[in-house]
Amino acid sequence: MNKTQRKDMKRFRIMAIAVALMAAVVAEAQNIKECWITGTAVPGGVQKLESRPDGSFMYAGKLVAGEARITTSLQKGKTTKWLTPVDTDASLVCNGIKYKLLADKPGAAWQVYFTEDLYRVFVDTQKSEVRGEIFRPWGELFIGGGTTEKGWDNKHMQPFIQSADDPCVWTWTGELRPHTEFKEPDAFKIEGQLKWGPKQLHPFKPHADVLATVQLQQGGADNKWQLSRPGRYRLTVNVFKLTMKAEFLGE
Repeated sequence: MNKTQRKDMKRFRIMAIAVALMAAVVAEAQNIKECWITGTAVPGGVQKLESRPDGSFMYAGKLVAGEARITTSLQKGKTTKWLTPVDTDASLVCNGIKYKLLADKPGAAWQVYFTEDLYRVFVDTQKSEVRGEIFRPWGELFIGGGTTEKGWDNKHMQPFIQSADDPCVWTWTGELRPHTEFKEPDAFKIEGQLKWGPKQLHPFKPHADVLATVQLQQGGADNKWQLSRPGRYRLTVNVFKLTMKAEFLGE
């Protein structure tokens, strides 16, 4: 084996090791089946995160000033992991901080500096990242698309009505049916303003059946809802908890 061949073989081994390590990290992330948030910042000491269709997890609720830790199980065992921030004194309110999985001890805690009722915490298991925010209720919500009277004219989208009891809950009642004069006549979108973006709600998968949708994602891919049957609908959306309930009211 000549010098060039030895160098090529060395590069191949390095690439093979890197690929194996990456595969191991992805496999470990995909093995996370549950997530819990615990600590002095958590009401009641512990809350379960909601599992999302894309493999991520979300907590939406109150947090108080204190410390929080995220774990894959409340019962310590061989498979229990702690999602520990790679940065010391990491704030839970962040645009995204990497975590490492620790098995033997919790490690550093996530810091919560303010008491608020509307915290959202997202665990992205594919990126090994935690992102947190203090949510502010939206001031408006609209529906538009090929199933509505004005189609994809974003200046004439139809407004939702905000709940008097909960500013994060919005309801729209009206007719949805295909309009063949528009592109994508059996699809629609939900926007947080009277234009396309930046605040948008989408289903996790393209062409999602509105009657089968429960969980939403804010942003993400430009997926649209698909209409399986025309008629009158009532859509109830919680922009904080990222949920939707669609009711078919008849032809």
